[in-house]
Amino acid sequence: MRPDIPDSVVDRLSGEDGSRVLDVRSSPLTGGTGAATADLTRLTVRLSTPSGHLAQRDVVPKTLRPLRGGPHRHGTEDPTHWAYWKRELLAYASDALPSGPGLRAPRCLGVFESTVYLEHVPPAAADGELAAKHLARWQSETTTPGVPWLSGHQLAQRIEATHLDWSAVEDARAEALWSDRGRLLARLASVPMVLSHGDFHLDNLRADAGDTVALDWGTFGLAPVGADLAHLALSVREDLVPAYLAAVGGRFEEHQVVDGYRCTLVLVGASRVHWMLARGIEPPQGYVDFLWANRPAVD
Repeated sequence: MRPDIPDSVVDRLSGEDGSRVLDVRSSPLTGGTGAATADLTRLTVRLSTPSGHLAQRDVVPKTLRPLRGGPHRHGTEDPTHWAYWKRELLAYASDALPSGPGLRAPRCLGVFESTVYLEHVPPAAADGELAAKHLARWQSETTTPGVPWLSGHQLAQRIEATHLDWSAVEDARAEALWSDRGRLLARLASVPMVLSHGDFHLDNLRADAGDTVALDWGTFGLAPVGADLAHLALSVREDLVPAYLAAVGGRFEEHQVVDGYRCTLVLVGASRVHWMLARGIEPPQGYVDFLWANRPAVD
């Protein structure tokens, strides 16, 4: 059965009102999904325009649905919880997401019920250092939108619902970092909050004509400055703080960025080490060393 594409999306694809779909080919996508994603598909659409032109365009319908299980299912209807299932629909229907130059979301072609129609961004790998600079400019120059559905402190929400049994795995350094989570969360409470993508890592980023395109805005909200940078650094295992600070224009003090970055990096990284070891997966070479080298200094 041919997918039903709303007429307004067809018109935006072609650039002419009244365009007609001739044929549609579909293929599933795996990147930029998110916890609330029910379906993510790339549609290649052949079009006929009223002016007599034939065109072929790609569009990505992303369908969302509430979480059905897991420790965070209670947050699926809470607009302030990171797992709120409608957030990405509301974000794309608003003007709150970045549109470049620099950091941007995929261009939205329409939101209908539980599905958002997005441009297809070719899978060109983003550069970590450039992404850090684009992130810094967005976070330092953008004011918080006055909407009620921004995610709250995602890391704190996750840790509150996470109970890790370290007796079944062996990594003394990762366990030590995790056991310090109370002090580190308290330290994060003194770091300024900024707009946050919430899952800012290389698998969710694409390079496009000089921009960094970030996929999966389901956890869009507020987070301590340095938190998104920590997620990016974990995916490249490189220190990106100098690149971020060079582009932030003095908006935040260095110690604030470093605190937010290091506290987030070691807590997220330690929990991932536990996840890997509990499933018999050896952490990547140097991963725990990277966490340990970035542990925050004791107050």
